Amino acid sequence: MTDRLGLRVVVLRVLVVSLLIALGGRLWYLQILSGDHYRKVAESNRVREVVTPATRGMVLDDDGRALVRNRTSLVISVDRSVVDRQPHAGRAVLSRLAPVLGMSLGELQQRIRFCTATVKPPCWNGSPYQPIPVATDVTDEQALSVIEHADTFPGVSADLQAVSQYPYGELASHELGYLAPVTQDEIDKYGKQRGYHQNSLVGAAGLEDTYDSYLRGADGVKKLEVDRFGRVVNVAATTPPTSGDNLVLNLDAKVQKATEQALANQLSVLRSQGKSAATASAVVLNARTGGVVAMASLPNYDPSVFTGGISEKDYRALTDPANGIPLLSRAYQGAGAPGSTFKIVSFSTAVTKMHADLNGTYGCPSTLQIGGQTFHNFEGEAPGDVSLHEAIVVSCDTIFDTFAYDAWLADGGLRQGTAARAKANEYFTTMAKAFGFGRQTGLDLPGETSGSVVDRADATKIWDQLKGSYCRRAKNGYPEVKDPATAERYREYAQEACTSGYLYNGGAATMFGIGQGQYLSVSPLQLAVAYAAVANGGTVLKPQLAKAIVSADGKVVKTLKPVVTGHLPVSPQTLGYLRDALHGVASEPGGTATGVFSDFPPTVPVAGKTGTAEVEGKSDTSWFASFAPVNNPQYVIVASIPDAGQGATFAAPVVKEIYQSIYGIGQSAAFPGGTPPAALPRTNPDGSISPPASIAARATAGRVAVPATSGGAPVPASSGGTGGPVSALAAEPPLRAVTTRLGGPR
Repeated sequence: MTDRLGLRVVVLRVLVVSLLIALGGRLWYLQILSGDHYRKVAESNRVREVVTPATRGMVLDDDGRALVRNRTSLVISVDRSVVDRQPHAGRAVLSRLAPVLGMSLGELQQRIRFCTATVKPPCWNGSPYQPIPVATDVTDEQALSVIEHADTFPGVSADLQAVSQYPYGELASHELGYLAPVTQDEIDKYGKQRGYHQNSLVGAAGLEDTYDSYLRGADGVKKLEVDRFGRVVNVAATTPPTSGDNLVLNLDAKVQKATEQALANQLSVLRSQGKSAATASAVVLNARTGGVVAMASLPNYDPSVFTGGISEKDYRALTDPANGIPLLSRAYQGAGAPGSTFKIVSFSTAVTKMHADLNGTYGCPSTLQIGGQTFHNFEGEAPGDVSLHEAIVVSCDTIFDTFAYDAWLADGGLRQGTAARAKANEYFTTMAKAFGFGRQTGLDLPGETSGSVVDRADATKIWDQLKGSYCRRAKNGYPEVKDPATAERYREYAQEACTSGYLYNGGAATMFGIGQGQYLSVSPLQLAVAYAAVANGGTVLKPQLAKAIVSADGKVVKTLKPVVTGHLPVSPQTLGYLRDALHGVASEPGGTATGVFSDFPPTVPVAGKTGTAEVEGKSDTSWFASFAPVNNPQYVIVASIPDAGQGATFAAPVVKEIYQSIYGIGQSAAFPGGTPPAALPRTNPDGSISPPASIAARATAGRVAVPATSGGAPVPASSGGTGGPVSALAAEPPLRAVTTRLGGPR
């Protein structure tokens, strides 16, 4: 009995000693090893931060016009840390303030309550120590009622705050973007690095997103010491805000306005003709630098709708397909078949890879039979034997159909094995990729499409992914399609794709050569980049909206120089021949755009290519891609109008109207002398912005060192072409209206 009692005492002593050791170890860990950490935590528990937002930088066009700026707004705010210490949580103060603001007490109380999982807007989701804005754009009288009676409104303030303003409304809305409240995910991920806080507004689209780190500046922070009841007892430290930098663009507001107006005019014409076209886009590039002079997509939207938070109703309207999805820019986010504008790639492939003779002639029959498919020239035209120059001028499809089909045969035709794919030269798709198609251009905006260039390997991958869908559709059909004939045609397509969709079909490869079919889609921006490469002598440039970043006091923070992304595998002689042929499109008898540009002054010779792309179940997409002046290319302009019709009829007049605005043909010139500003806008001592100092310097605006388009060498003479040096085109006599069109208005 005694032994058992002694054992219990020993066990009890061991337990007590063990507990004392554990408690002592824990105390040592908390006070010694982790003491610094917990001291900091305790310190943070009694310090609260109040953020003073920095003034956001402006977005300026190349001439210093403010496309986005900050305006001041009179804002009345309620400081809960002060009001809550009043009797009944400041009910009397709020009761006096509500009628001043023209609202009820209940509405005011809702605005200053804190948002939670169960409390939804209207409420405040920011810091409880941040003054809560309850009314913006108040009148002077309302503000003075608060300022002059501070004793009546303790905890209520009236001050000026910066609000983003868009002086030109919808102009360049897709490019500018908008601001939105920061999300919790963004705070968790980037909060410390970028200085985000609960009340931050951050770039959510467009340039506001891409250059947010420069535009936003650094917010000011006031650290407040509070007691255990959350009451402010002292100001521990204050850091003033730092204004954001200004963003200077290559984009010009005058050219942008002219571009949007030209598109709107053409859509109005289409509507008057009973056509269903509701969207259109255009791009203006500097062929020498890649600078985006203008980029437009209709319909667009007013970015100010996002100021202060967009309503669900407004957001639905901006994303509704019935409205044309105004938030989507078809200039760089949309893609489709480019039609005959793609023949610059097919021509380059034929001459460079298939050794087509620049001095030879080629048959241009009205039709071409390939397997079970018949390919046609536009409206069945058959000009007979023509040169490659004339093939471009009159837009002969069957010549380029033949080149594409011959290349497909040389690559093994329907042989689709791994070994056959490895041996295939893929001349057409490889050349298309060299021009920049099938990948993003690198534009400094989020959400750019890459389009598509499908080769043999890609076709197999796509089929592997979609085979199940094809086969289900082949079995179940398209019950949602109302027209039985159309539904059956779709089912037949699905049946063919289910059984042999992995094959790189000869017909589809042939259509690729004339910019049609399932293997190719491009954006207007990609097409503009490709034509810029032809215009400047073979250099593929990254398109850039931004030109420079300048601090609020006028110091250049960063200059965005032209970026070369590739070089065309095409000789200078071949490119010179192609430029000459493209000029013939807009100037020679039979040229598909001659009727549009026949009255253009010889001092601004235009080169271009019409395109009419077929779309299943809709009217054709109208394209026109161009550059000018031919003898010394400065600008590339591309326009695209879906569901419209022929390229010469609808897109080409849009491009013409834009050139007229740039060069001042029949109106004042957007660019005096025809060149964009070389210098940056000037920042004055008072912070205002003035245009660049020297207009004369425009002729030498930041050019990339690219081969001269003529190279001082003669361009091979071609039947119906101008022949001789490209520079000689500037001295040509005035052009006359010509009605003969062998290839039709493509």
